[in-house]
Amino acid sequence: VLVRRCWVLAQELVDPEQPGDFNQALMELGATVCTPKAPACGRCPVQQFCMAADLAKQAKALATDFPMKAKRTSVRLRTLASAALQDGHGRWFFVKRPHEGLLAGQWEFPTVEVDAAEYGNGTSTFEHVAAVKLEELV
Repeated sequence: VLVRRCWVLAQELVDPEQPGDFNQALMELGATVCTPKAPACGRCPVQQFCMAADLAKQAKALATDFPMKAKRTSVRLRTLASAALQDGHGRWFFVKRPHEGLLAGQWEFPTVEVDAAEYGNGTSTFEHVAAVKLEELV
């Protein structure tokens, strides 16, 4: 619902012939008037529409009070191996990703995750472990 509302507002505000003019004006406003550390609300041309300025007038908040930033989730590092396979007729082999999760439902070359513990012990190489897993997949 919010995304739809934003698109409706954008279509009302932005000239479809020159959308860059609106974007440039917003960037200029943010760079010169509505700066994060020292907003100049008194000389802002859109002050009457600004929720932050309205809250500041009512002494409920400062224009510089921003919502708390969400904590970033930790990045999970993974080691992947992919195989680009082509048959004798020049056709490429793809597999479809699961319907949920990262890149859901998209097509990709066969790809497997290879855990460093599987090849880091000196008994096998990354290439060998990857090849075995890819053979199992295809």
